[in-house]
Amino acid sequence: MSPTQTLDLDPTDQANADKGGFSKILGNYDPMIFFVTGAVTLFAVIYGFVAPQSFDAGLSAMQSWITSRFSWFFILSVALYLGIIMVIAFSKYGNLKLGKETDTPEFSYISWIAMLFSCGVGVGYAFWAVGEPIMHYFNTPYLAESATPAARPIAIQIGVMHWGIHAWGIFALVGLAIAFPAYRMGKPMNVSISLYGLFGDKITNSFLGRVIEILAAFATIAGVSTALGLGIMSTNAGIEHIFGSPLGTTGQLIFMAVLIGLYILSAVSGIDKGIKNLSTINIAIAFCWGAFILFSGPTKELLSLTVQTAGSYITNFVFATFWTDANGTKGQWLEWWTVFYWIWWISWGPFCGGFVARISKGRTIREFIIGVCLVPSIVAIVWFSIVGGAAQSAQIAGAADIAAALKADMGSGIYVLLSTYPMGSFMAIVVFLNLIIFLVTSADSASFFVAMQMSGGETEPNTPMKLIWGIFIGSLALVLLASGGLAALQKASIIAGAPFAIITFMMAASLFKMLHKACEDQ
Repeated sequence: MSPTQTLDLDPTDQANADKGGFSKILGNYDPMIFFVTGAVTLFAVIYGFVAPQSFDAGLSAMQSWITSRFSWFFILSVALYLGIIMVIAFSKYGNLKLGKETDTPEFSYISWIAMLFSCGVGVGYAFWAVGEPIMHYFNTPYLAESATPAARPIAIQIGVMHWGIHAWGIFALVGLAIAFPAYRMGKPMNVSISLYGLFGDKITNSFLGRVIEILAAFATIAGVSTALGLGIMSTNAGIEHIFGSPLGTTGQLIFMAVLIGLYILSAVSGIDKGIKNLSTINIAIAFCWGAFILFSGPTKELLSLTVQTAGSYITNFVFATFWTDANGTKGQWLEWWTVFYWIWWISWGPFCGGFVARISKGRTIREFIIGVCLVPSIVAIVWFSIVGGAAQSAQIAGAADIAAALKADMGSGIYVLLSTYPMGSFMAIVVFLNLIIFLVTSADSASFFVAMQMSGGETEPNTPMKLIWGIFIGSLALVLLASGGLAALQKASIIAGAPFAIITFMMAASLFKMLHKACEDQ
């Protein structure tokens, strides 16, 4: 069955076949998923705008309850996800192709890798490559005493762990579970199809399938809207550093409106013309300013630190993966950092995994997993070591108090670091533009993914559908930026995504059944 065929298992499909009403504008779509997702999101917007403190307090209590009681479960789950995806990569299943044997990759390897960073994580590499190595240097949870030479590689290692293979292992597992039935069996590319191996075609229009689609869409909308809003707040630090004065609330809202227009323009241009080109250009820009920091700074020290961090990361990998602070000696560090990240990445699994699935047709499973898991992880080691190591060096030498800047505004760290370099003002402009493009590609890929889910898994959703959800995501960020409800929305995204910790195990079981059958049929 092709993604564009209608199914006769549910009355809504007959409505989709009728080209009257919304279908004339939106094309094939599921009214239940579309309107329920819209209603839930709208409720969150209104509540967050009218009573942001109440909204945040309730969600904070829920998030705290989840993280304090189930931290061990999320730590174990992420470790198992990574183990599962590595077993698949280096087993006989790794030779299977995502598509027909004659299918070739839709995108070049460079463009494919560049687009991996477009789904929301690229901007994090820029901000947190400074933030985490500094913050963990002064508050090192394990393996070294804080603020000592031994703490430097450990602090960077922790940042790499949070942004490296553990996160990408989640995206790879979810993405593979979606891509395999879509490209191998011609099924629609929606999140619920990842359970095809367990439920067959029934999952598409089942209650469970629709709940999964709604949770995935809401977690994506809330998560990316939060990232956009926080990104705009952080770019304010860049504008203040470059021009000498902040934007202010009105300026931020105008800037957000311009950003919405840019990413909607990119989204309606399609993946090949919009996301691919922007992502490739942006990775090249990031490479340039990363190289600038390396070669204009303490080059030998940073290269040595990169090698040492890589060794520390590999040597302590198992320990750090399973560290749960069982004796409770580090307070809430684990909940605030690692557990928060793991739930955050799980909640982003459907979006990032779904988008990665969309751009990976024609690749073998082994190539897919190595590309999605190992390449970004190697980039994380090098990037965090160079940028984070440079920040540590500047802090220790007294060239800049980056720690104090981070406490005042997390987005200011990279600009304070660049102020210690020659041509720092010019490079600050380059970094600022780089981050803007990252925000555009993040929102672009998110609106594309949500439109896919609303359109029954179509790989090329209708332009009006992309417009609607692109505007919705941007407007949500804009409204909550004005009301101060962004922190609450981030918690809502995590809470909505937390059930995917269990659903992802179901995806893994479904995937193994599909892979086993595919090998038998060969």
